[in-house]
Amino acid sequence: MSFKINCSLTFLLLFALLSALILSNAQEKQIQRLNEHFYPITDNDSLNYAYKAVVVKLTDSTSIERIFNLNNQIVKVTRYGYNGEGNFPEENIETYDTNGKLSSKKIKNRNNGYYHATYYNGGETMGEVLYQGSNNYEIREAESGEIIHMVQNPFEPQPLYDEKGWEKTMVKNLSYPVSARRRREQGTVIIGIYVNEFGERTAPLVVNPDKVSESLAEEALRVVNKYEGEITPATTVEGNTIDAWLYIPIRFMLD
Repeated sequence: MSFKINCSLTFLLLFALLSALILSNAQEKQIQRLNEHFYPITDNDSLNYAYKAVVVKLTDSTSIERIFNLNNQIVKVTRYGYNGEGNFPEENIETYDTNGKLSSKKIKNRNNGYYHATYYNGGETMGEVLYQGSNNYEIREAESGEIIHMVQNPFEPQPLYDEKGWEKTMVKNLSYPVSARRRREQGTVIIGIYVNEFGERTAPLVVNPDKVSESLAEEALRVVNKYEGEITPATTVEGNTIDAWLYIPIRFMLD
């Protein structure tokens, strides 16, 4: 009898250990330092260290990313998965204010960037936004229920620039660096320009330097500095201009 009980206990212990091992392997965790623009930086870059991302991989197609500030307060939670009903990969994004309260919830189609978002302030709903591409934003204000169409999301205000003028600048000036082409380097350089409430802007910089090669980053900066068009400051939903970052992606892709 004692032998049977010991065998049963041993089996249960082994089963528990095996289950824990499987669960541990299924939920791989990675910790990554981020800069103020939420892009990865190296572990020894303490100067630009602003946030910490903790990513837990649940399955091959699903994962959860939690972003904390340096005081270990939650800032953002993103769940990556697949929308079976709509048949597209999606992101479920939640952002939080400095008091830890929910400030927005967004469901985003990762294929085309379309999304539906709801925004909050102090627990109260401020409004909803449906984005359907080509700067087409459908805004529903919570208080009035009125639906309006805008060329930007007033709940996530960003500076505006002359896109046609920018395209002309790109076509005229952008070239693929010879060294990058030879090394088959590709990637998207994200340029950041800080624009204050008066429309004054700082020198552009690369906000994702660890994701692209130096030659591609230098070429992107060279072209951005050729742009002479106007950049207008970001405007809030109340109609006030504020300081904000403008992000411009420049993609380098080989045939």
